Amino acid sequence: MILLPKNTANLLPKIMAASAWVVYVGYLLLSDLPPGPSLLHTQPETIQEALDLSLNFWFVLPAIFPNTAPVINPALEGLFNIVVAWGLLFWGFLIDGRNQRLPIVPFLIGTAFLTNVFYLFWLAVRQDNPEVPQLPLTRAEKLAESKFLPIFLTVVVLASLAWGLWARPEFGDFTARWESLLTLISSDRLAYSFWIDLIVFWLFQAWLVKDDMGRRNYENLGLLWVVRILPLFGLVIYLLKRPDLAVAGEDK
Repeated sequence: MILLPKNTANLLPKIMAASAWVVYVGYLLLSDLPPGPSLLHTQPETIQEALDLSLNFWFVLPAIFPNTAPVINPALEGLFNIVVAWGLLFWGFLIDGRNQRLPIVPFLIGTAFLTNVFYLFWLAVRQDNPEVPQLPLTRAEKLAESKFLPIFLTVVVLASLAWGLWARPEFGDFTARWESLLTLISSDRLAYSFWIDLIVFWLFQAWLVKDDMGRRNYENLGLLWVVRILPLFGLVIYLLKRPDLAVAGEDK
């Protein structure tokens, strides 16, 4: 076995994350290799599609004002909302922003809007941070540490799956919806980007878990592998099972 110097070992994950960010941005946003026009040649139809998806965010507008809400392929809406919910799960690591050179909040907000443009960048620029917090948690950090966050976002994911399967009967049965979604992914840059985001989130969702375990003095290799292997729900399971932070000077 080749033993790398500690500084080199710590640097390798940052290099991998930075390289992934360059490939992600270069391939998905700027190149002409994926389906549809690149960010450099964005068409009005793509902007309208993104706007319609945003208006129907979490299905609030279609549920309250169905005659006003844009009519979009429900499978695409479900996919979009699953990607957003997955990105919001990383708020569970808000405490990772302590003692960093850059604040984590702008990256977490950005992840909700532009997904891995911000999430991969955070993984590349953050410092290892397994230390137990020395100051009381802020209100935002307490919410991020609560079980409410993963439970609520799991409900959103399940609702998104249900919406994609059964909303708007005019879009046909499961087979018709699945074929329609595949057609969109193979021809539409925005739909294709959602698919790629799911894959990238899966590959990198466990990268903050090891430090998070460290600051809790918590070791569970089996759970770490669950997060690495099981997409989305592995992260939900971790956020539900991890022990509370023992913050210095704060009663539990």
